[in-house]
Amino acid sequence: MMAEPAVLSTSVERKSLKLSARHGGRPRLLLAEDCDPVRIVTAAMLKGMGCDVEAVVHGEQAVKCASEAEFDVIVLDIEMPIMDGITAARSIRSMGGHIAATPLMALSAFLADSVRNGEWQDTFDIALPKPANRNELHEAVKAALARCRTLA
Repeated sequence: MMAEPAVLSTSVERKSLKLSARHGGRPRLLLAEDCDPVRIVTAAMLKGMGCDVEAVVHGEQAVKCASEAEFDVIVLDIEMPIMDGITAARSIRSMGGHIAATPLMALSAFLADSVRNGEWQDTFDIALPKPANRNELHEAVKAALARCRTLA
């Protein structure tokens, strides 16, 4: 008897974490993260929230994907090989038009670093420190999607 209420509350909790895009459908997110376990877990959490996720390994791939497809939110790790998240974000912003208006979210363990703090604040719309749990990720993406709606 005790297991049934726990299962019920879990399903209610998961249902409440569903996200939707401005058009009412599944949000399309681009995730750039070089650490395989973090990329896999983050993408799985986002998919569990109802998002379609394109996951790439570094900033150069993120810039290429952003130029080829439309996303509701772009999530970039700051510290990545080949092209870091700040450089990728600046490249995306420089494309102009709807691509430049896409909300950018920093996801990094280095957000508190005072040397780089001003760099990400000037480039990203929202930032989330790693490691982030499912609820924190949900709230950050929800805020980014709300920003997307105000830009549209």
